[in-house]
Amino acid sequence: MDTCQNIPCARNASRPGSARSKRASERLLKSSTEYLEEKLKLTVNREKSLTVSVFAIRNFKFLGFALGRNGNGIYIRVHPKSWKKFKSKLKDLSSHRSVQSIKPSLCNIKVYARGWLNYYGIASMKNNIDDINGWLYHRIRMCIWKQWKKPKTKVRNLIKLGVPKDLALQTGNSRRGYWFTTHTVAINMTMTKERLINSGFYDLAEAYQSVHVNY
Repeated sequence: MDTCQNIPCARNASRPGSARSKRASERLLKSSTEYLEEKLKLTVNREKSLTVSVFAIRNFKFLGFALGRNGNGIYIRVHPKSWKKFKSKLKDLSSHRSVQSIKPSLCNIKVYARGWLNYYGIASMKNNIDDINGWLYHRIRMCIWKQWKKPKTKVRNLIKLGVPKDLALQTGNSRRGYWFTTHTVAINMTMTKERLINSGFYDLAEAYQSVHVNY
């Protein structure tokens, strides 16, 4: 028989509990409620406190988290709605339409992303973080490219950063959109990962590995 995971949800409770049967989960809910009310003097909303099987409810969400199950057992993951909110916020912070200066924007991204990772760092999400990290790198390159504005400024900066003159002229005078240009050879040569990090880019993949290991 599969293990039945049950979570007693109580207001002000910080972590879920798990039990192997419905009866056990009800005992856990009772003891948790008594502890919260009698020891911590907190108020538990008994109408909203219940035991449920997290796998019986599709996309079950608890404090922004969800549970997954694979061949190695059960693991904690970030709920899809939490991912969506995270990416939406990063998109706002890295919009080439609103970013006026790159360094303050990088600082704002770092503050937000660091707080998010400190909260969700316990979850398994390496592949998702790698995907968002690559996407965010391109968005930052896009912001920088737009801030260079005039073609002659773009050409001058590309040459200054080591791009051959012919390639710099071709890229700097291109009429293609910002997103397309950030994937070209010239941009990848100049706006490297190392240069962006030195300018203040908060590498999500490296930060996640650091946070996740400490849990």
